[in-house]
Amino acid sequence: MLDRRKLAAPLFAQAAAFVVVLVIGGFTGHAATTAGPVHRATPSASASASATKGPSHKLSVKVVEESTDGLSVSGSQVNVLENGTLTSVASGALNSALEFAANVPAGQYQVCVDPPIGWGSAVRTTHVLAGWICSAADVRTGSALVTFRLTPQLPQVGQ
Repeated sequence: MLDRRKLAAPLFAQAAAFVVVLVIGGFTGHAATTAGPVHRATPSASASASATKGPSHKLSVKVVEESTDGLSVSGSQVNVLENGTLTSVASGALNSALEFAANVPAGQYQVCVDPPIGWGSAVRTTHVLAGWICSAADVRTGSALVTFRLTPQLPQVGQ
């Protein structure tokens, strides 16, 4: 007879791995039905169909580079995700001034930036979601500005 306790751990591990794959797939746009380029050559903003319903507010993103050593995050992708569902309502790339703006429906969002490898947040108020650096934004009552302070991260000894 099989021991149920020995079967429970692999079952829960497999279920947890499946949930992680779903979250990453939805966050990176693999669940989208339309195909398009992963990186855009020119800074632009796109909004989903849900972003065109109801009153909208301007959501602006500004990145401040600290200790850049000649490196830049210009052209990095930005994704605006609805809180709770993580549905993308707007996306685009940082322009040469390290800014991005989009009109989004009133609500609460996770604003995420995908900087080049080796960059990290210089502040603790951000968090990482599927490799992207994210910050909360509340545009329920009006426009909002989200500022990221990014810096190249030095590799740690032993990594």
